Amino acid sequence: MKVYKFFTIFLFLLFFSNNSYAAKYGTGELKLTNSMVNYFIQYIRGKQFKYPSDFYVTLDGTDGTYWTCAEMTNCKSGSLVNDLKDCFRKTGKECKKFAWKRTIKWNNGINPGKGKISQIKNKWSDQEIRSHLKKLGFID
Repeated sequence: MKVYKFFTIFLFLLFFSNNSYAAKYGTGELKLTNSMVNYFIQYIRGKQFKYPSDFYVTLDGTDGTYWTCAEMTNCKSGSLVNDLKDCFRKTGKECKKFAWKRTIKWNNGINPGKGKISQIKNKWSDQEIRSHLKKLGFID
């Protein structure tokens, strides 16, 4: 009987936990301004010992912030709560996570948030990145 109770509680917590995919990443329509596209390209490119980690954007697509890692292989996401607070402090607006590493996670109905279609290659030209963002519905 104890095993049954444990299993029931486990299933309840699994299905009703607050750690949902939708809460972690942004959802819905989002159009990035030209300056945010340039900022995103800067994030994607990185620099020596600066690999993309987390990219946050305001809900209106006008501002945001990002974090980098010193090592590509050991790059982990920061604290979601702290990152959201930091983005709000920097922008004065509500933010959501747009990308993790070089994968756009924002689900807008066009972008699935996973797989090759959602990835941006750092060797792409600025125009290729812009074209891909347009294909995914993030710019007009």
